[in-house]
Amino acid sequence: MKEIHKLRHWDCELRRAFLGISEKEFKSIFKEIYNASRERDFTYEREGRYDVISLLPLPLVATPEQIRYLHKACLVIKNALSKLIDLYLEHPEVREILPLTEEEEIWIKDTWTKAHRKTRGIWSRLDFHFDIYHPDWKETITFFEDNSVAVGGNHYAPTAEELITKIVLPRLRKINNNIILEKNEDIRTLLCHEILHQAEALGRKGLNIAFAEDKTLTSGITEFPSLAEFYNKKFGKRCEMKTYMLDPRELYLKGDEIYYKNHEIDIIYRDFELAELFKMGKGNHLNAMKTAFKKNQVISSIAGEIDHKSCWEVLRDKRFAQVFKTLRDTGILHHIPWTKIIRDIRTDSPDGKNVELLNYIRKNKDSLILKPNRGYGGYGIVIGKDATEQRWDEMINRGCAEFGKWVAQEYRRVSTRTFPVINEYGDIVFEEYYTVYGLAGTPEGIGILGRASHKKIVNVAQKGGIVAVLRSKS
Repeated sequence: MKEIHKLRHWDCELRRAFLGISEKEFKSIFKEIYNASRERDFTYEREGRYDVISLLPLPLVATPEQIRYLHKACLVIKNALSKLIDLYLEHPEVREILPLTEEEEIWIKDTWTKAHRKTRGIWSRLDFHFDIYHPDWKETITFFEDNSVAVGGNHYAPTAEELITKIVLPRLRKINNNIILEKNEDIRTLLCHEILHQAEALGRKGLNIAFAEDKTLTSGITEFPSLAEFYNKKFGKRCEMKTYMLDPRELYLKGDEIYYKNHEIDIIYRDFELAELFKMGKGNHLNAMKTAFKKNQVISSIAGEIDHKSCWEVLRDKRFAQVFKTLRDTGILHHIPWTKIIRDIRTDSPDGKNVELLNYIRKNKDSLILKPNRGYGGYGIVIGKDATEQRWDEMINRGCAEFGKWVAQEYRRVSTRTFPVINEYGDIVFEEYYTVYGLAGTPEGIGILGRASHKKIVNVAQKGGIVAVLRSKS
């Protein structure tokens, strides 16, 4: 009952405090948030135009118990996922569930070695939902998917927390001085520690870090320059670390070392998948990147390519129950929804019955969603409840025709919360938003990216907003 009281307390107290703010002050808060967001590159690029991402003014609050449990779940799931690349190489049935192109498979076989297991080498974000103020919040947790390459939110999450704690919280405390909230561990710092850990484990004497992305793209997250600037300012002198922003096509080999201009590079943090690298054409950069993968100088490592949504099918597969024993013993497997590559097989249903998969998917439209197996940005997702029978059948047929490219996943409800906003008429109103989260964690701590949208599919790429998730002290 004590925990339930705390949850209700924060939900109510923050709203009461907001309602105590004058209309003039409220509009001033929105203006300050917008201007600060623009100054801090809190933006998303769309066809060459930089749009300021909407940052909702009312934060959400997680309790210490929630943080501890999410941290535990994050580490257990990440440990399980780290085993997938070896399973992929050893078991044909896993390769069927986690299909790669011939070229991708060649790179994995050429570059992955047993030595790679000694270091973490993966930076990922687990996308999940939970009803943060629900009395049985633990039962509402669902991890939708893993993202282990081109991870968004490293700059957005800490920036959102900084802006809300600087602009909004002081005003709320004037109304209620018991509103004392803390920021999460800074995702940028957690990532930096992973980079330093990787360099140390490899015995790298220097600390020249390359943030590599395709500079020709005109749409997507705009975090890399801000991250590079943050690292150079905060860690540059302290760690004698230099961070470079570059395009992978600017990399080349000198002997067995990777270079950018005349700088020897120690670790590459990449914002591209192998498929995107191959599209950049032939050149010296391919040899440089392949060497970097083989020497384990890339974060995320080549194992990051195994981040299909169908990873969940492998984790839940009873044939590998012993491999993922911790996932089952801790009960965390309960948070991973039933997920299957769309194909003509007999398999288990969500309730454990042996079923003909295609027939099951057709008959259980309202309890399922269909997703691109390796897509991102929320594009291509079909929610069964909201689809016509014709559309649903078309997507199942497409999944069969494009083997390995589509999954069916158990539908679990995404909760909503109301947030204060200024509508098109300049009035202050509370509007309902769907809310989901991204979890980036290491043994040192976790950072949380909160996202909110009027749409059921919540994603910044589809013009969703961001909500700061802060921590209570008790």
